[in-house]
Amino acid sequence: MMRDVRVVTALVVFMLAGAAVSHAQTTTEPMWYGEFTIAATLGHKSDKAVGGEAGMRITPDLDVFVEAGHMGNVGTTDLEARAQIVADFIGGTVGSTAHKVNFGVFGVRYHLPMIKPIGKWHPYLAFGAGLARVKPEVTFAVNGTDVTGRLPEFGVQLGSDLTDSLNKAMIVVGGGATMDFKTRYLVDLSYRYGHILGKTGDIENDVAIKTQRVQIGVGVRF
Repeated sequence: MMRDVRVVTALVVFMLAGAAVSHAQTTTEPMWYGEFTIAATLGHKSDKAVGGEAGMRITPDLDVFVEAGHMGNVGTTDLEARAQIVADFIGGTVGSTAHKVNFGVFGVRYHLPMIKPIGKWHPYLAFGAGLARVKPEVTFAVNGTDVTGRLPEFGVQLGSDLTDSLNKAMIVVGGGATMDFKTRYLVDLSYRYGHILGKTGDIENDVAIKTQRVQIGVGVRF
């Protein structure tokens, strides 16, 4: 899967680079944009996310972009089930579970010329692929007392599925709408679905992590 992501990314970069040169020769409009984003994450666990995005207009209807950010908690039922095995063994309870994610994505945004702007808002679709650095965090309690740091006293050594950060392939799809104001400034409202692939070579029976972000971005064109 990682090899496929790299090949597709390389091909897209090659094609878009040629289109960018052609576009630059025929327009004086701002080609670049950058924005800061804040988001609410949805799903089994809800939290917040922050990030940034930068891109370049390569045709009137197509942008290429890079996005990077952090999602506070996208924990899953699978993570909870793995933690519960440990809790049952020590005769305690699971205190909290979390998957914290740092991610970077390369992609394209397609502005929809067949749809008329809604007021000053211009809709688009987005697709990207990249990497997510996933960090699991779990805590345990016995009789209401946190014993996470004392698990060896109970004969427990947590496995990599509950402790280790891993790099995993990530695919993002979504859409949104942008509004320009004051000539070069923009507001971007969007929804992004992220699919972080499982990595069974490192974690037995690992499953995908599904993320959702509803976000707002504020930026500038230049």
